[in-house]
Amino acid sequence: MDHPYLTRSPGEQTDNATGTMFWLRLRRNRAAMVGLTITASLILVAVFAPQIAPYSPTVGSISEQLQGPSRVHFLGTDDLGRDIFSRIVYGSRITLQVGILAVGIGLSIGVILGALAGFFGGKLDSFIMRIMDVMLSFPSILLAIAMMAMLGPGLVNAMIAIGVIAIPNYARLVRGPILAVKETEYVEAAKALGNPPGRILFRHVLPNVFSPVIVQATLGVGSAILEAAALGFLGLGAQRPQPEWGLMLADGRAFLIAYPYVCTFPGLAIMLVVLGFNLFGDGLRDALDPRLKL
Repeated sequence: MDHPYLTRSPGEQTDNATGTMFWLRLRRNRAAMVGLTITASLILVAVFAPQIAPYSPTVGSISEQLQGPSRVHFLGTDDLGRDIFSRIVYGSRITLQVGILAVGIGLSIGVILGALAGFFGGKLDSFIMRIMDVMLSFPSILLAIAMMAMLGPGLVNAMIAIGVIAIPNYARLVRGPILAVKETEYVEAAKALGNPPGRILFRHVLPNVFSPVIVQATLGVGSAILEAAALGFLGLGAQRPQPEWGLMLADGRAFLIAYPYVCTFPGLAIMLVVLGFNLFGDGLRDALDPRLKL
């Protein structure tokens, strides 16, 4: 049975004041608020896409192909007469899905591997981290392309590939702090009271190293979106007629000179969303670790 004082970790002693200070620090960061606004807007657009988009994202009219921005089509139409605005709106669903699921795969596996390596050490640590080093030795997009060559093209496979290549980042990020936290007094007290290693790891150690993981996950969503767009542009990610932004760029590159808006607006959407997640992630880092402001 746990002793109420000896085994209580600093993460379990937080109160409402800590959350209030975190929110105040985050609110003072204007860039973080801009990022939060962009991120929240993406979520709202994805949720209410059928109500926002005036046309179908996959059905067009040949008689309306390659029309410039107008009152009828806010951002113009593509080479198949499909409304670009509607495709971007529905594409936000794919973008959000890719970002969350890919980060979820990398986060869940990477945190577990990094926690096991840091907490138990020894041969297990060496084995896990050498595998992570091998994965990090390849450029991420090259590794993703290699995995797509094995799995085959498709949106689901792209999410799996992007998630797998992110595993080493989370594993290394978690392992370092755990090496320090596992030597603290409250962890030693938990061991002395007979708590099993799994309970100590997941209840007393991991909660105190999760702040950098949250920041990395937020930044990782932007990276995952960018990598998914790159795979879609190469024809390895989402497949036609899905309204994925990278695939829209690939389809519109043939018309870049004569009809630049076909590529411009999907590219701006990718840039804006990735910028939003990066700004929000930087703000979270500053709010969770106020020492960075010194």
